[in-house]
Amino acid sequence: MKKLLLGVAWVVAGVACAGTLDGIAAKVDRDVITVGDVMNEIRRHPEARNRADRGGETEMQALYRTALENLVDRKLILKAASDRKLDMQEWLVDNRIREIVHDSFDGDMNKLTAELDASKVPMSEWRNKIREDMIVSAMRYQMVENAIRVSPAQLKKEFGEHPERYVKGAKADVRVILLKPAADDKTPSVGTRADEIFGRLDKGEDFGALARKHSADSHAKDGGLWSGVDPEDVFREEICAALAKLKVGETSKLIDLDGWGFIVRKERASAKAKMSLAEAYDLVEKNVKADLARDAYAAWVNRLRADAFVKIYPAPAE
Repeated sequence: MKKLLLGVAWVVAGVACAGTLDGIAAKVDRDVITVGDVMNEIRRHPEARNRADRGGETEMQALYRTALENLVDRKLILKAASDRKLDMQEWLVDNRIREIVHDSFDGDMNKLTAELDASKVPMSEWRNKIREDMIVSAMRYQMVENAIRVSPAQLKKEFGEHPERYVKGAKADVRVILLKPAADDKTPSVGTRADEIFGRLDKGEDFGALARKHSADSHAKDGGLWSGVDPEDVFREEICAALAKLKVGETSKLIDLDGWGFIVRKERASAKAKMSLAEAYDLVEKNVKADLARDAYAAWVNRLRADAFVKIYPAPAE
């Protein structure tokens, strides 16, 4: 059975420019997309990069196909932008780069430069990718998002057909005692300290008072109280599972998470409840717009493809 040579391509793409990889992935009119272009497209998106690192052959095949299709669409959209004389002024690109540096590199341009150097990506090439991203976004807004109109009938249909999407999350008041791993041989172990706390709770001592004294949790000064939270939003699944088994007023056993000890107490809980259309209006509208935008984008790209020459080549195989 033939196997994709994407494992090799993945390694090579990390240290070489797209043209180094010998292989055509697609042709779009007179433009060529290489295998290296596809691999670099995967690398520049953190989620796809992480999936590639974790996944096997099947995952890589799916990532390759998706990235290639996205690059074909990108070529077509950039050509459509050029035909419409749409470009991106340099000061707008500068502003976008400043935002990226602020959000992803602690405001330090040197960190961005160092990462590009490590990846052997020229700044000019990276800057052009940002510029193209902005053009693609602007075209998508003009041709898709800006034309979307949502009717009351569509809102009611979405709300009626997908009630599971419009539910208020369960809320709870939870108290937490967090015990750090022992820093040295003189500090009692987490288990020893937990046993002492459980003993004092059994004697009727207040959980909040013990949290203020012993907990390393950020809410310790409030008696370990996390008020009005959806446990799934703020706690790890092991803690959520423990809380789910507790009745109001009950305290968990010691929960060991990577050497840290958690003791939790359920103070109050409310069940999930269906939202009214008024309560869910903004979310319903957002979901309807997303569905309409997805369909409109697909139809637009299909029209662009129909007017262009597009040839997809088989993925490289051994």
